Amino acid sequence: MNEQFAYSVNGEHYRGAYATREEALAEALAEARRGDDSPPMVYVARRVPGDAMASGHARAVIGNICSRAREEFGDTASSYLTGVSRPQVEKLDKALTAAIESWLGANGLSPTFFTYEAISSHPVAYGFAQQTVGAES
Repeated sequence: MNEQFAYSVNGEHYRGAYATREEALAEALAEARRGDDSPPMVYVARRVPGDAMASGHARAVIGNICSRAREEFGDTASSYLTGVSRPQVEKLDKALTAAIESWLGANGLSPTFFTYEAISSHPVAYGFAQQTVGAES
């Protein structure tokens, strides 16, 4: 996915998905100037897709497999999968992560939320006439 940017007029709620920081800034400034309660500053940030939480499930899956085996076969299954090595767990986790991400994507369930980083702030210039009026108020 290509890098995308968003803007905020209050520093908390970000909007949009722009190809460049400059495009996001232009829209932020335009929105700030359109509003009745014009902010002194706007913000632009890089959009980072939310984590799908698809990784880190290997140990839980192994534990579930072991529990199910003990339920069905009793004490004879008590040592099942007790010797799984760290590299084996890591390999299973990579395979599970790939499978989960594939399933999420195929079913349209990938995250639609974002975090924002590399935030820059930009003053909003309103022109000399408005600054003078604002200074007298």
